[in-house]
Amino acid sequence: MKIIRDWGLKEFIKQKSKKSLGIALIVAIALTGGTTYWLQRQSADKSSEPQYEQAQVKKEDIIVGLDSDGTIDFSKVKLRFGVRGTIAEILVAEGDEIQKGQIIARLDDRDYQDQYQLALAKLQDAQDDDTISLLDSELKIKSMEADLEKLRDEYKEMETISDAYSTNELKMKKLELDNKEMEYQNLLKKYQLDKSKGLDQNELQVKMAKEDLEDTIVYAPVSGVLLNLANKAGESLTDEDDFATIHENKTIKAITKVIEYDIGQIKVGQKVYVNVEALPDKKFTGVVSKINALPEEDSSGLVNYSVEMTIKDPGPELKDGMTCSVSFVLKEVADCLTVPYKAVKMVNGKQMVTVVDEKGQQVERQIKTGFTDGTSVEVLEGLKNGETVIYAKPITTKTNATQQKTNSTSQTKRVIF
Repeated sequence: MKIIRDWGLKEFIKQKSKKSLGIALIVAIALTGGTTYWLQRQSADKSSEPQYEQAQVKKEDIIVGLDSDGTIDFSKVKLRFGVRGTIAEILVAEGDEIQKGQIIARLDDRDYQDQYQLALAKLQDAQDDDTISLLDSELKIKSMEADLEKLRDEYKEMETISDAYSTNELKMKKLELDNKEMEYQNLLKKYQLDKSKGLDQNELQVKMAKEDLEDTIVYAPVSGVLLNLANKAGESLTDEDDFATIHENKTIKAITKVIEYDIGQIKVGQKVYVNVEALPDKKFTGVVSKINALPEEDSSGLVNYSVEMTIKDPGPELKDGMTCSVSFVLKEVADCLTVPYKAVKMVNGKQMVTVVDEKGQQVERQIKTGFTDGTSVEVLEGLKNGETVIYAKPITTKTNATQQKTNSTSQTKRVIF
């Protein structure tokens, strides 16, 4: 009996311990869940509290326009020799300033000199032969003229004393005279034709040989900067190989594509701003110089039109092929006082902002605004440059953030006003 009681007491203590441990776990879980809920509530309450931002009143430009991605493009002229051959000498180097008409390089022209001299010799021989032939023709014409004149006199005499000759004799003499007249006219026409025809074929050969000889020299067709030389002296090339590239008149353009929905708002002469990814601290100004009238359709079926813009005062830091963004200016207000658009609120029909005064106090002030691009707004009255405004920061929900991220992936950005 004592053994049984001892076992029951131990079992009781063991069961009691298990029950206490279970209760402790339940309490710990409840406390953890409650703490998490409390922290979440605190975070939610804190996030629901308005957050404020400050901004200084400053002078800047407000621009409304169409933005598009593009590429920097140099106005380039590629040079070729007109004939094949071996480069004898190159008279310039990459980066040199080139003037229109300047000699860039020469080929070894010995073969072309020989061909030209041979063509000249053939032309001279042909001219000599032609002169002799014409002289022979002139002699034949003079001889035939004498024979013809003699026949005319004989026939005239026979007609005068026609009774002394039979009808058949008169008829034969007239036929002889007519044949001689025809022979003389044919000889005269042939002489005139040979004389007017000249030496077209031989002269053409001389002309072609001379052009080939001249094509062994490359001249600059425009002024500019030599960008590239594809070959060195001693190397061979053909008349289809590009030898050099000149940046024409240092003209630099930006090229972009504009969708058909927006192309109606783009005009030749329209002002643009160009920002280059590799030069983030610089903004270049330009004008629309060309709008391609022929459309280009991409794989998605979207119709675009190529637009060229000439950049003013580009500077040496711009390079051909650089990626850029182009802003076509639809409307612009330059050097005006601005505040963030979100800082302006309407109170009883009045435009108001919260200003931090000299004592650091927040005061409400009425202002008058003008133009806006949806981000900044022009201040016409009520604020001075350098003053500070304060405004509530909009609460961005997860859904709104996702939507903003989606919108930011659009290729063409548009401001509607």
